[in-house]
Amino acid sequence: MRKLILVSYFLIAVSVLFSQEKRFLDDIYYYLENTSVFEQNQEEGHTPIVPYRSVIDALINNKEKSPGYLSLNGTWKFYFSETPEAAPHDFYTVNFNDKKWDTIHVPSNWEMQGFGDPLFRNVNTPFPPDPPRVPKEYNPTGSYRRDFRIPSEWKDKEIFLRMEKTASASFVWINGREVGYNEGAQEPAEYNITKYVRPGKNTIAVLVTKYSDGYYLEDQDYWRLAGIFDDVWICAFPKIRFFDWFATTDLDERYKDAMLEVVVDLRNHSSVSAEGFSVRTLLYDPDNKVVKTMISNNVVIGPSSKQTVMFKENISDPLKWSAEKPDLYTIVFELLDPSGKTVNVISGRIGFKETEIRDQVFYLNGMPVKLNGINSHMQHPVLGHTMDEATIRQDLTLLKQFNINCVRTSHYPPVKRYLELADEYGMYIVDETGDEAHATMYISNDRNWEAMYRERARKMVLRDRNHPCVLFWSAGNESGEGDNICAVIDEGKKYDKTRFWMYGGNDFIHRCEDIIGPRYPQLSDLVKDVFLIDKETDPRPSFLDEYLAVTGNGGGALDDYWELFYRYPRSMGGAIWDFVSTGLTERIRSLKDSSPNNIQANIMGRAKLVNGKSGKGIDLNGHDQWVEVYRDDALEINGDKLTLTLQVFPRSLSYSSGTLITKGDNQFGIHQTGRDSLEFYVMTRSKHKVQIALPPDWENNWHLVSACYDGRSIYINIDGKESRRKAVSGKIKNTPFPVNIGRNAEIHGQETEVYICDAIIDQVGIFPLIIPFDSLQSPVPSLKKKASLWLDFEEEKDEGEFYSYGIGARTYGSIWPDRQPQPEMWQIKKSAQPVKAKMISPDDGEIELTNYYLFTNLSELESVWELKADNDVIERGVLSPDLMPLQSVVMKIPFSKPEIKENTEYRLCLSFRLRDGSVWADAGHEIAWEEFDLPWRREGKVPEKSSVKPLTVNEAKGDLIVSGEKFQYVFDMKEGLLASITIDGKEVLRRGVQLNLWRAPLANEVDGWSAWRTSRQYSMQGFGAWISSAWYAFGLDNMNRIPVSFNYKMSDKGSLEIEIRDLLVNASERGFYMNRYSYSIASDGVMTIDHTVIPDGEQPQWLPRIGVNLILDTSVSNVEWYGRGPQENYPDRKSGYRTGIYKSTVDEMYEPYLMPQDYGLRTDNRWVRLTDDKGRGIEFSGSSLFNFNAYSYTTENLERSAYTYQLRKSDGITFNFDYATSGVGCTALSVFPEYRVLPQRYDFRITLKPLKGGF
Repeated sequence: MRKLILVSYFLIAVSVLFSQEKRFLDDIYYYLENTSVFEQNQEEGHTPIVPYRSVIDALINNKEKSPGYLSLNGTWKFYFSETPEAAPHDFYTVNFNDKKWDTIHVPSNWEMQGFGDPLFRNVNTPFPPDPPRVPKEYNPTGSYRRDFRIPSEWKDKEIFLRMEKTASASFVWINGREVGYNEGAQEPAEYNITKYVRPGKNTIAVLVTKYSDGYYLEDQDYWRLAGIFDDVWICAFPKIRFFDWFATTDLDERYKDAMLEVVVDLRNHSSVSAEGFSVRTLLYDPDNKVVKTMISNNVVIGPSSKQTVMFKENISDPLKWSAEKPDLYTIVFELLDPSGKTVNVISGRIGFKETEIRDQVFYLNGMPVKLNGINSHMQHPVLGHTMDEATIRQDLTLLKQFNINCVRTSHYPPVKRYLELADEYGMYIVDETGDEAHATMYISNDRNWEAMYRERARKMVLRDRNHPCVLFWSAGNESGEGDNICAVIDEGKKYDKTRFWMYGGNDFIHRCEDIIGPRYPQLSDLVKDVFLIDKETDPRPSFLDEYLAVTGNGGGALDDYWELFYRYPRSMGGAIWDFVSTGLTERIRSLKDSSPNNIQANIMGRAKLVNGKSGKGIDLNGHDQWVEVYRDDALEINGDKLTLTLQVFPRSLSYSSGTLITKGDNQFGIHQTGRDSLEFYVMTRSKHKVQIALPPDWENNWHLVSACYDGRSIYINIDGKESRRKAVSGKIKNTPFPVNIGRNAEIHGQETEVYICDAIIDQVGIFPLIIPFDSLQSPVPSLKKKASLWLDFEEEKDEGEFYSYGIGARTYGSIWPDRQPQPEMWQIKKSAQPVKAKMISPDDGEIELTNYYLFTNLSELESVWELKADNDVIERGVLSPDLMPLQSVVMKIPFSKPEIKENTEYRLCLSFRLRDGSVWADAGHEIAWEEFDLPWRREGKVPEKSSVKPLTVNEAKGDLIVSGEKFQYVFDMKEGLLASITIDGKEVLRRGVQLNLWRAPLANEVDGWSAWRTSRQYSMQGFGAWISSAWYAFGLDNMNRIPVSFNYKMSDKGSLEIEIRDLLVNASERGFYMNRYSYSIASDGVMTIDHTVIPDGEQPQWLPRIGVNLILDTSVSNVEWYGRGPQENYPDRKSGYRTGIYKSTVDEMYEPYLMPQDYGLRTDNRWVRLTDDKGRGIEFSGSSLFNFNAYSYTTENLERSAYTYQLRKSDGITFNFDYATSGVGCTALSVFPEYRVLPQRYDFRITLKPLKGGF
């Protein structure tokens, strides 16, 4: 038995020795699929430091001037391959010939440099998850090489290579020798390369794979990009040197004086003991004046070991760091040898602050914190995840200008420069551990993954703990609820005991976090289950790490949240999802449709034209490459005949999905099912399918495929061999999805885990009739003329750029990809603004002013008031409130009540502005504002009609023609429509007033996240699982209008009275809207329309809008309105937009949402005018406040366009006049009930006034 035990120990020892000596490329999957191997030969984590010669140099802290710093950023040689095995096997050797390789800029994501494919995924990985295994058939790999020179002055130095961020796994060689290995895209890797380098020329080689077992902890909701995408640099230090430092500041009970504790780690790299060394530490205030000098006793550092030096000093009344007052101190460390000579100097910045949790409240420097936070990926439309300083400064400037005081770095630590500038600008950071296992959350309970979870927390905390901007830590995002989350927090607290931890999980709370959520709660749940829970039950504060998903046109109900945040002390506020739009800059690549319809078709992703069956074909590699076809009427096929055809050259990944031609997953399509068959489907009353076996030579050969529905049966044909015919009847049911080639738009989106189409495709045809197979073998021009669509792929046309959201990313973001603010930003700024006012007495001018700042007296701002009559300022003045933080005061505004004019509105306006400029805004920048409608009203007398020509009324060819002085109205009596408005000889109308219930669905309304929160009363196969699915199934987008009656008469007062009745009927003929329009046209041309709409029968739970729609002539494109603006606003997102009179144009009101949708609404309007350049047009007003939008596209075009390049200006202006409009809501929670338009009776009066120019 003992012999057996000895043999076992020997085998284990040999196994360990073998594993330690295993060469990188001998068995690469030992590294890529081994949860116990995620780093090799790395230095311990620490604060990044750069050595300087002197204290002065360290105080300036310009690393480029350091004699011990060498950047490896710049041009590298690069070779891209689709698997690690395809990389050149000896590329890391010194003499390898890389002359024919490409070059790449470091730092960068290789996808942004034209290599591989950018993929956007949310929950799922881009392949079927099977941790810890990674796909063997496709694992994009980058081989990097470059030379660098080691200065001769670095002789006898210790030399370190640091790679800040590399996605996902990386192997490093120097001069042909293996240096180390790292997993973790967002954490740094540092290697001691002293023994690998030599003076003069050296060669570094790095192999990067996109996927490793570590990738399962990088399953974030963003673009999946790879490469060396942050700084690479080398530092040289003396043998005895600084290794790390950590400063903490403990404020006294009055939060005045501070106890500064500094721990400094020294390291001796030599083989002999170092004695008599000391550390001198200098603390500088923000003006670079020395506040404190601290000198240690002599220390002894053993050979090849570390030693710790500690300082503890009381600092009298230092300036405290906060987002409001980001006062930074510089700390310089000087290592002195026994003779007092300076050996090593480093520096850093600190802030004096302290966080506490007491009785469910989170305090900073003794003050209860409210965070107007936002989540932010490191994202750029051209650079991908690489962040340069200019972009970071631009982001922080926007955040500060819009009153956002907190960023949750979702879902990983940011680049280090981001934190350095956040320290400087004053931005609270929730620094998040880079672990998200969204697709495989069960690994949070797997002990095999614990070390990897811990390592990511350790690296983050050790790198970032000296940054005062880090308010608290996050243990990751949606990575499961198991013990490994507790391990993350436990690990982090080993290295920083001064900060607290939250976790962005999907459970309501996590047992190990110090700060609870929840995320995306309904308001009632937030009050009931969080804010009303007593401190004895749960003493933790609440921070909603995600509480409002802004996707496309969104951001509704912020006021509702902030009313609760300010009311309940337990609330710390929350973080909106999210900041930067997902769009990447891509080329618009158009294809020619040879059918008579000339339908727009575009190459998507990195697909390319190659040799096809005849001429060129489209090469789709399976990785989010396809052809997007616009939803033209010719493809909205709803008859009982259909032929699909294509030439296809399938390859090895086709088994995964093999999508060829589809119009959604139901209407019709052809796709491969596994390795055995091809399937054709059509939906009539239900979905029908037929399959055919694949021929033995299916892969890597050309095949002609056709599929037909002839009204009696469906069948499919490969190379002349026909499947069985399956009996099917009925008309094809049209669904709201586009035709795609190589993708299924209904199911291939942000959760796709298949290779959607790996094939070359040519000669694609779609016909609304039956085409014999023989005719498809050699298609002639006359055949193509019968097609609804025919693509030959002979050439592509470059038509500029657009922002792509890939295969179907949620189009999150509060700023556009180019860093311009989206309209939501003004609401984000307003809802949480740090100064608020409430009207107490309008007559006395008394207001209650509240200062929600924590460390700023309102006397530090410039406070201005204005009294306005409509849009005119009639009085103004300056306030001088001496109001301490978190205090309120009642003040009197010293205005004089004016003589009240007829039909004039009066409002009091307050504005609070920066008195002094800062790094993020100039003096005068507005921080907060309020406006109050004053109850002063004097109704004007109805003006007497001037002597005008009486109306002339005639009937001609079924039209009623109404003429007056410089105007003419024409009604189509049969259709019951206003058909023409001519003003001063100019036609301004293309189609008259009709009931309007529809809008091009918002991104939130074509997203399945919140669909469960609304009624599924109306649902239908093929119409998706969205909010708008119920509307589509009901037929709200395609109501049938039935004219009922048209009557008219002249009144005794000389006006023309017209009554029009019509009926709107849905597709099932079980839902109705009964309309009565009572027109009154006066002799001066003023037209009033009293509109009554009564819903009847079955109805959706709620409606997008209710009002009327007109199509105006394109010439009346100048817009002036009296309502909220100037930015777009919606009913649940409107308090952030002032009431006033604004001017714009129809084109200027366009908002470039990445996914086209309804846009540009303006709420609470008194009137709106649309005129041409001569002032001719129409003024619209209402019996009460109304909403409107106007755009140069048809609603149908907005609805059917998946990407902005598909928008085409129409021959008219779409003008929507809404009595009520549903809000935009939140992607997770939809529209709150109070902001929904209900199907009920509406009575509204619209007034149209002809504008004859020169008004």
